[in-house]
Amino acid sequence: MFSKEDLDFYQGLNLYERSYELVKNLFKEKLDKGNSNYLDHLEHVSQDFKDERKKSMALMHDVLEDTNVTKEDLMLLGYDKDFIHVLELLTNTFHTYEEYIENLINSNNKDAFEIKMKDLLHNMDLTRVKKITQKDLKRTEKYIKAYLRIIEKLESEENVR
Repeated sequence: MFSKEDLDFYQGLNLYERSYELVKNLFKEKLDKGNSNYLDHLEHVSQDFKDERKKSMALMHDVLEDTNVTKEDLMLLGYDKDFIHVLELLTNTFHTYEEYIENLINSNNKDAFEIKMKDLLHNMDLTRVKKITQKDLKRTEKYIKAYLRIIEKLESEENVR
């Protein structure tokens, strides 16, 4: 997927710069459900994270799901297995959305939880669409349920300690 020149370029950048340049190129023609540049969504999900690694994962949370990039491509670009694992957890490859969320919750991966919660919050923001439809409301309801499931999981773990 990547040329030698591409690999050299990306590998020469620090983690966040590499991630940003990658999503900027991969999503340059894509629009979100509100007809805005998809990169705006990725930046929004990542903006509150201070840690460069988590900020980079958040920026790239849709790369495996919404582009032709594979985990093998990401390894060639210099991403480690743990980083890629979080991206895999954030990628819906399941028959149902509920199975996807259940798999995420069962992973007990706090990075994936935090990133998914930011993603869900932004996806639930109906001010991003020009005209709210029944489809938007149904999708938002699905996201609210997923968000609450993650919150319940985090709260139950706090009570165990």
